Amino acid sequence: MTARIYEKRGTWQIVLIYKDGSGARKQKWIDTELPIRGNSRRAKKMMEDAIQEWKPVLEPEDQVLESTAVREAKRETHQNRRGQSESGILFSEYLLDWVESRRNRIQPTTFGAYQKDVQSYIAPYFAQKGILVEQMTDKDIADFYRYKRRNGVSENTLLHYQTVLNQALRKAAREKLLPVNPFAVLDKDLKPKHVRYIPQTYDENDLRKMFAAMRGDPMALIILMDVTYGLRRSELLGLKWSAINFKEKSIHICYKVTETLIDGKLVYVKDSLLKNKSSNRTLPLVPSIEEELLRLKFQQNRNRKLYGKAYEQDDRDFVFVNECGKLIKPDYVSRHFQWFLKKNNLKKIRFHDLRHTCATMLCRKKISLQEIQVWLGHSTYQTTADIYTHLNYTDKIGTANAAARIVSDVLGKGGSE
Repeated sequence: MTARIYEKRGTWQIVLIYKDGSGARKQKWIDTELPIRGNSRRAKKMMEDAIQEWKPVLEPEDQVLESTAVREAKRETHQNRRGQSESGILFSEYLLDWVESRRNRIQPTTFGAYQKDVQSYIAPYFAQKGILVEQMTDKDIADFYRYKRRNGVSENTLLHYQTVLNQALRKAAREKLLPVNPFAVLDKDLKPKHVRYIPQTYDENDLRKMFAAMRGDPMALIILMDVTYGLRRSELLGLKWSAINFKEKSIHICYKVTETLIDGKLVYVKDSLLKNKSSNRTLPLVPSIEEELLRLKFQQNRNRKLYGKAYEQDDRDFVFVNECGKLIKPDYVSRHFQWFLKKNNLKKIRFHDLRHTCATMLCRKKISLQEIQVWLGHSTYQTTADIYTHLNYTDKIGTANAAARIVSDVLGKGGSE
């Protein structure tokens, strides 16, 4: 019998690894109920006591096991294949423990994404393979990528999986469960590669059709503001009345609302930690937007009086709430936008593509990329240049004409000499 202690759900957990009567490896988990901080020594002492208490029960001397010859043959075959000794911790179990240890150390949305990737897509694969932590090699990672690619998983999604795997294996290497992180020796050509997404954007004609169709739609102002300011969905829904200065004609982008799945439940996260430092920005209040915001504020005051105590108070400072005062949810925005486009026979784009549209339209109006970077709240100029300006063929005609004039002038001068 062997044993280890792990951090899980805020307490130290003991895992006892033993073999049952048929020789199959089993695990028994014991919650010490000791908080993580300041209790590692006590947890180790409890682990030693647990071994003494449970070894006679889980591995009695008179239990019927596989013959020694069979067990030794299996062990020799297994170790020849891997070249490692066995501790008994399945890599799939280690992944689940690792992601749980991150629960209170990273942002809820990040934790939710990690948890979903591990529980639904990564751990089940390695559980089926039955690979132990110390047996993990670069070949296992390459096989995992190959399997996922065959099943249609995109390179960008594999990059998300790689982040999780790399962090977990790096921790395992620090804990001496592995001699080296397999990613350190993984062939570069086998690793996932970022594939740039080219979004669909609206031109002026598309925008005219959309603006005509959205009159009376409950999301009209959200759409209008996104096209005007190029805000992220989270920034739009995080906009507060207290951040709008009607006197000085400004809007302060300083809050966000996101959603994520944690433990299988949809959780809404409201906080002031934006994507990057540049995202916290103050923008001029455009007259057409100011007019619509004042109209919305007047309507919300009416709804507050109409609904009385039934009106939601917790979200009263948020701009985008429903008629009962409840915050509009991120998923609703995306779903309603797709319904709106289909209903009005408009070109299908993602809601986030309105942000791309804003950047592209500004670029066509000869606004510099540095100015667009500030407007959109990007951390670097390169992000703006690489991602948010998608010039189509007609945009290039002006450049082509300018280049043709240069050549023509040169040739003309050359011929006159």
